[in-house]
Amino acid sequence: MKPIRDYVGYIVILAPLINSVSGIAIDLFAPSMPAIAAQMQVSDNTMQLSISITLVAYAFGQLVFGLIADSRGRLAALLPGMALFVLASLLAMVADDIGTFLFARGLQGFAVGGAQVASRALLVDTVKGERFFSAVVYMSLAWGLGPVIAPFIGGLVQQFGGWRWNFALYAIYSSTLLLFALRLRESLEPQKRRGALQSMAGYPIILGNRRFQCAVLAMGSSQAMFLVWNIVGPFMVERELHKGASFFGLTALASGLAYLTGTLTNRALMKRFDASRRMLAGLLIACLGIVAMAVTPFSLNVPALLVGILVINFGQGLMYSNIVAQTLTLYPDRAATTSSLMGCTMMLCGAVGAWFTGLLDFDTNLTAVLLFGGLMVAQVVGVMVLRTPDRSKETMAM
Repeated sequence: MKPIRDYVGYIVILAPLINSVSGIAIDLFAPSMPAIAAQMQVSDNTMQLSISITLVAYAFGQLVFGLIADSRGRLAALLPGMALFVLASLLAMVADDIGTFLFARGLQGFAVGGAQVASRALLVDTVKGERFFSAVVYMSLAWGLGPVIAPFIGGLVQQFGGWRWNFALYAIYSSTLLLFALRLRESLEPQKRRGALQSMAGYPIILGNRRFQCAVLAMGSSQAMFLVWNIVGPFMVERELHKGASFFGLTALASGLAYLTGTLTNRALMKRFDASRRMLAGLLIACLGIVAMAVTPFSLNVPALLVGILVINFGQGLMYSNIVAQTLTLYPDRAATTSSLMGCTMMLCGAVGAWFTGLLDFDTNLTAVLLFGGLMVAQVVGVMVLRTPDRSKETMAM
């Protein structure tokens, strides 16, 4: 096999694509949720619970694979994680009962944690300087492409082939990326590897870092906001608008495009405004989305709800990659551990948000206004602290 001429460029491209698996882990099958619930004869809440299960497994998968990535190497986490995701996708595809299906979804979430932790650590190890911050933007773009493309494709697949083919697509896409990942080189030098206990000894310092806490609060709130439409949208579109899965795919496509546009805008503004100002702009724009929802608070106005979600997602895209980049560089000597803790805590926040969203009755726009408003308050607190210059001399104990 010929050596890769521009290996850093290969990482810059492949790492975001691997990271995109986490972006499609929920969005591709979301249009199929009503059909799966009907076939397996379970309630909407049970079907929506599958998202929370995936996120919780995803959170703990990042912890486990983060320890592996720091002790055994990045590829020791990446390759088994990708392979397990392929197998879990095939299991979900052939599931005939809700227990097997939820187990397979949990395995998918656990496995994708390894892919995300290792891909982020590879970036930190290999890509330096301004190119690193650009690479993180590309990673956010790749993650954002999942919500843009996946629900639209998933809706079409559901309409013309059925929900099982969506899980076949999961397997095909992840298998392709696994083949490309086989060409990667280990980026963690043997002398820099740490045992599991040594890595876990750093947990209190990382988790105790005030900026880390605020970053997780902001990212977890963003994750929860981004999931709302994928949780309630398929059922709302079917029962309130009397449309099918492909129509929901179109609305999710628009929602994802709003996030993607915000991320591209962030990339375009990098040389003109610092990260602090870009994050503040994203907050202000997201707040305008909540105002749009509140125009008709006491009735269920789906168009107003969608407009608000589009504006909110644009604002999230404008600020999200800046938060990720600042967090990943807090402890560059423990990139995988920092990434795993960041992903774990962020996904737990998202899982709680998804669970709580599934409990709500969206009979008026006021429900959405209160939900998004509460999440925005948490995000404002996190981002405002992140915007404060870091004067601490805190260092990681070796």
